[in-house]
Amino acid sequence: MKPLLSWGKIQILNIDKVIRIAQFDQKANHQNHMFGLFWEFLSPAIQIVIYYLVFGIRLNGQTVIHSDIPYIYWMLIGLIPWFYMSSSIVSGAGSICQNLGLIAKTHFPIEILPTIAVVKGLNSFFLC
Repeated sequence: MKPLLSWGKIQILNIDKVIRIAQFDQKANHQNHMFGLFWEFLSPAIQIVIYYLVFGIRLNGQTVIHSDIPYIYWMLIGLIPWFYMSSSIVSGAGSICQNLGLIAKTHFPIEILPTIAVVKGLNSFFLC
């Protein structure tokens, strides 16, 4: 229990760093894309359209759920949180390896690196 409390204290004390670095990383990531921030919306939208065409129309997903609610709503309820969770887990797991230069050169709390990845993913989650 003591390590968990220590970890929580580090997260709370460094929340301003987490938010600032997440915003900076978000802007830095979109400078290399032609569509910029619009890509955060466009990429999941294309995936959703493809999933709907395959599972909703081609495999007739509406008959599988036996409900009056359209299949697209059922699909969106599951896919949008999944996009956030999968990207947060993948980027959070690799965040320490990706930021070795930051860790080696400065006095920096390593514990907040996965939190930065999760906060950075919140932006695209709320755009969808």
